Amino acid sequence: MIAPLIPKWPRPGQALALAAPSGTFARERLEAGLAVLSRLAPAAELRVDEVIFEQDGYLAGADQKRARHLSDLMSDPTVGAVLCVRGGFGASRLLPLLDFKALAAGRRLLLGFSDITCLLNALAGQGLVTFHGPVVTQLPNLEEASQQELASLLTGRPPWPAGLQGNTLAAGRAQGPLLGGNLTMLCHLLGTPFMPPLTGAILFLEETNEAPYRLDRLLTQLDLAGVFAQVAGVALGSLSENNDAVSPLEEVAARRLAHLGKPVVYGLPFGHGRVNRLLPVGARAELDGEAGLLTVGVGLV
Repeated sequence: MIAPLIPKWPRPGQALALAAPSGTFARERLEAGLAVLSRLAPAAELRVDEVIFEQDGYLAGADQKRARHLSDLMSDPTVGAVLCVRGGFGASRLLPLLDFKALAAGRRLLLGFSDITCLLNALAGQGLVTFHGPVVTQLPNLEEASQQELASLLTGRPPWPAGLQGNTLAAGRAQGPLLGGNLTMLCHLLGTPFMPPLTGAILFLEETNEAPYRLDRLLTQLDLAGVFAQVAGVALGSLSENNDAVSPLEEVAARRLAHLGKPVVYGLPFGHGRVNRLLPVGARAELDGEAGLLTVGVGLV
């Protein structure tokens, strides 16, 4: 793994720019998210380029246009952070169209999750620390702690290191670069040149709207690909949009992961629900299976 490049934190006078690398979105959902964003970073200019409203079927514009816009934002020194409007599908279509080495060298801050997982990990593979966290359309539904953590980041006050509390599935302690994201997207990256090296990593996973047998199949695919043999530990976030639900999904995860012989923690506060704390992808993390604790952003600031 390449030594991590710490991104340039947002500064006064820089814009918070919106990108739409994936699916289309309803304008009213974007407007609701922008209202929250204005409250969280009241001094920042919000840059909303007209190109993000284009549509190409279920995609937010043609692949080449989405890739060009993202590249332009991530190479623009007037931009303090690039925030993705939503996930859905489509970001993986941009992978062969982007120069990730050049984008990483610009050290712009990129924030998103779900479908954006493929972009975060491809950039982490080039050394840039990226951020698994809320998309703009998710903001109105987020609980206060997740919103305030985001406000700290976007106003140039990185909130790390931070300890995230979960539950013990398997004991042990590990440390390493934090890599991962949406389980389905990670499975789709297997066998491509855009999956970063996972040896010694703390692998974090989240998912939503999958039946138990499908979750089992996805975890089995990672296992058969040798992923769990490579990583130092596994950190599970929300597996359903309802963070408070007691779900058979956790039972599936327990059956597949409890006997890896390395620390596994579940129920951590990130994912598609109301709680979605920030995770610096590619930065050092520590996983304490005994305490059920994931510490992120170690040495980042």
